[in-house]
Order: sequence, then C-alpha cells, then structure tokens
Amino acid sequence: MSSLHIVDTGLFVAMGQLSNNRYKAVRRFARQNDITFVLPERVYEELTVDDSDVEAPPVDAAIDEGWADVAAPLDFSKPIVSRAMDGVQRYIANADDRPADEVEQADAALAALAVQHLSTGTVSEVYIYTTDIAAGEGTETVLASEGYGDSVTFVNGFRFLEDLLPDDS
Repeated sequence: MSSLHIVDTGLFVAMGQLSNNRYKAVRRFARQNDITFVLPERVYEELTVDDSDVEAPPVDAAIDEGWADVAAPLDFSKPIVSRAMDGVQRYIANADDRPADEVEQADAALAALAVQHLSTGTVSEVYIYTTDIAAGEGTETVLASEGYGDSVTFVNGFRFLEDLLPDDS
C-alpha cells in the first residue's frame, strides 16, 4: 500500500530551525519510517523568501537531506482537483466565519494534492500533517464526499510534534 505524507506551512514553522529539537525529531521520524514529506508548491512558496540576504529556510535543508520534497504543480484540468480546492476553501471559510476568497490557497492545496494522487491511483492513502484544524478537518470532509474517506488521515501537526518530543518545551 503506497502512502503520501503532505505537510503544511504551520508544521515547518512549528518545527523551527535546524538546531531545534522538534526539527531534529521530525527528520529522525521521516528517516526511520522511510517517509518523504511532500509540500504543495503554494506551501513551499509561503516558506521561502527570494532574498539573497536571508539564510536558507529549514525547508530547503529538509529537501536537500531528502526527507521533504515539493510536489509537481496541481493539475486543475481535473475537475476533482478544483472541487477539492474549492470545497476546502469553503469549509475553512465557514469554520472561521470569513469569505472563502480570504482563505489561503495553500491550506486548500493540501486537499487538492491529496485527491490528485488518490484519483490517479498513484497512492492509496494520504496523511495530511497540518497545524490548521479547519484545513485538516476540511480535507477529510471534502475528500470523504468524493469517496476517499477511508484513504485520508488528518494528523494534527502540534500533537504530532508533542508525540515526538513529549518533554520538549
């Protein structure tokens, strides 16, 4: 059974810099479990700055080390990808009581990337690691409505980090 592990901006922000114990714990977890965390392009763009005076962000180190990667562009020519993106934006908007067009597209890209892979059969299960509860629950809900309810698992990013380092403060 093949799986895809998708991460959001919040998880990398919560992990901190390379010297941080949370960063080291996630790297160790990925290596021990032979996992490559995949970031939608929009997430990667949120995490990086195109400025030569800024030190390379931790996400670039994770990519260089081989335990993270940036996904290929989303294929919006597939209606299911667009539906997932729109559905999660609406879900988050309702949960946060704000207009859907104000919801960050990076949050909805988690679901779009997941369904893109599930619908083509390249993976049979997807884990969504996010610190945004509405994005995680929205992804599960929207993808369940598309018939992938048993294939998607929302992993609360903060809880994931706590479980890796229960004594870290």
